[in-house]
Parts: sequence; C-alpha cells; structure tokens
Amino acid sequence: MMMAEKWMVGGVSGIFLVAVIIGGSFYSVNQGERAVLLRFGKVVSDEGAGLHFKMPLIETAKFISTRTEVLTANIESYSKDAQAMSMAISINYRVDAAAVKEIYSQFGMGYKETLILPKLQSLPKDSVGKMSAMEIVQGRDKLNGGIIADLRKYFEPNGVYIDSLNLENINFSDAFEKSVEQRMQAEVEVQKVQQNLARERVQAEMLIVQQKAEAEKIIINAKANADAVVMQGEAEAKAIRLKAEALAQNSNLVNLLTVEKWNGVLPVTTLGNSVPLLNLGGK
Repeated sequence: MMMAEKWMVGGVSGIFLVAVIIGGSFYSVNQGERAVLLRFGKVVSDEGAGLHFKMPLIETAKFISTRTEVLTANIESYSKDAQAMSMAISINYRVDAAAVKEIYSQFGMGYKETLILPKLQSLPKDSVGKMSAMEIVQGRDKLNGGIIADLRKYFEPNGVYIDSLNLENINFSDAFEKSVEQRMQAEVEVQKVQQNLARERVQAEMLIVQQKAEAEKIIINAKANADAVVMQGEAEAKAIRLKAEALAQNSNLVNLLTVEKWNGVLPVTTLGNSVPLLNLGGK
C-alpha cells in the first residue's frame, strides 16, 4: 500500500513538473507592449505582440509598454530675475518599440524613475531661467515651447518620444503676485485714460469737421449772394447803358418818355416865358 502511494505521488509530481515546463515554454505579448527576453538575466531579444516560445526555467520575459502614458512632476525653480516659482508639469510620452531592448539594458524596468523623471524635473529649470517672471506670466506658450524642445532634444535619442506637455499651477511668491495684480490694475487705468483721450480726440475731430462744413456753407452762401449782387448790378448797368444809347440815337424818345409820364396837367408856375415839354409846331 505504501509503494502504491509513493508511485501515485511521484506520478502527480511528474505530471505537475511537465505541466510547469510546458506552461513555461510559452508567453504572450499584448498589443501596445514589447517583450524583452532574458536568458539567465541577459538580454537576448525583444518581441512584439503575439504568442512566443522560450526555454523554461532558463529564459524569462519582461514587458515594457509602448502606449502613450502620462507622467507628472512638481518643479521649483527661479526665473531670470531671481523670482522663486513652482509648477506642475505633465507629459504624454511613449517608448519607441525599436528602443525597448536598449532601454531595458541600460535602465531596467525602472526606466521611468531613472531615465524620464530626473530629466523631467531638471530640464524645465533651464527654460524657466531664461525668462523673467513677468515674461512667464504673460508668455506661458513660449515657456511651454522651450521646455518641450529641451525634453525632446534629450529624450528622442534615448528612444522616448514626447507627444505633448502641459504646465499647471504656476505660482510665484505672494509679494510678486501682488505686484503683478497692482501692475495689471495700473495698466487697466492707463487703458481707460487712453480710451477716454481717444474718444475725446474723435469728438474734437468730428466738431472740427462740422465747423469746417458750416464755414464752407457760409462761404458758399456769401459767394452766391455776392455773385447775385454782381449780376444784378451788371444787369442794371447794362439797362442804363442801353437806355443811354437809345436816347443818344433818338432825341424824340425823350419827349415820348416825358409824354408817357405826363398826367395832362400844365404846371401852375414856370420859369420864364417858355412852356416846357410842348412843341406844337414842330414835327
């Protein structure tokens, strides 16, 4: 009975060992991952998505994501004008599939902590130190562009690609933030004054245009009146000249005009013996 039990235990153990060996001969890699195959701890190859074979008990597989991932770091630094500041910086990054074996060989599975995070905390300080605090406040896009350029310059040769970067919670000292607030209020007041001056200038220009138009209108009316007076004078002078010419050409016209104006009553008194305006015998 004891022998049978030993054979049974040995058989079960053998089956279990075979199952372990067979099960340990295969591994699968998910989409968005890369497997690094190790033989006694030494990197021998890397594999993409799918089912793969490995030597049991001799080879092991380590998996590194090639998907886009997020990493955040808190940074404290100084601006060009020695203003202390803090901020949170987040990056969307991905590991190049072709660089997985090299990254694991140099940094192991802790590549985030040893390769990415230290530079994510140090490189942005160079960009911050190139700008004054006011430039940072007014030009966050410029700071963002400088930081992402520095990060890409370092990480891409090491097989890590930075897809995007986001700066959050940029804070300066209370004294500086108060000075910025006061400066912004002063700028708002200056803008109000400038707007008022501009409005007054426009109103003055409109008044000048209006006054100019009225002056031109007066000049036009005066010229028209003067022209009318001249034309009337010329007409009267012409009429007088025509009458004078007519009288000079016909002396009887004077008598005719006198007769036309006579009311038929002789004058009561005369000077001398002559009767004016009567030529009874003449033709």
